[in-house]
Amino acid sequence: MKPNFSVVLIARNEEKTLPRLLESLGEFRAREGEIVLVDTGSSDKTAEIARTSGCIVEEVGDRFQRVITQDEAFQMNLALDLDDKAVVEPEDRLFDYSAARNYAATLAKTKFVFTPDCDEVLTMLNLDEINKVLEEPDADLLEYDFVFSHDAEGNELIKFMHSKFYDRTKFEWRGVIHEVLQLK
Repeated sequence: MKPNFSVVLIARNEEKTLPRLLESLGEFRAREGEIVLVDTGSSDKTAEIARTSGCIVEEVGDRFQRVITQDEAFQMNLALDLDDKAVVEPEDRLFDYSAARNYAATLAKTKFVFTPDCDEVLTMLNLDEINKVLEEPDADLLEYDFVFSHDAEGNELIKFMHSKFYDRTKFEWRGVIHEVLQLK
């Protein structure tokens, strides 16, 4: 059965990590799952690798780069609370991850999207179970175990509940840096 969700990626210079993620999505791809990749200005072969792998690719250059305003710089530095040391200054440039993720989600043909980072690898993806859960009338957000790191023997070292799998009509990303998924 074809997956009833899309995998949506934002990428920049991911030619070394993207193949591992795409390989871990082998069954998803074999079952004609849609993968959308928004390339945000790569100077390597990221877009070419994605296209060759059957992904829908949109290259947007520096569209999501923006200049930090005076108020944003003040608020960011205040939130960091580093003893009056400024981490960002007005007129610094930053990448707006939320805007990029939200835009990429609009390109998906499905209502549900999964938005992993290009350096992540999936060790398990039960497509039949996910399809079943997403058919439930109250389905809107899926949480899953995310293993952040392993020890030298390959055992899980840091693991937590995570969600980048959601109904794009109900949720959106907010925040410029360290974006958070929230209800619209």
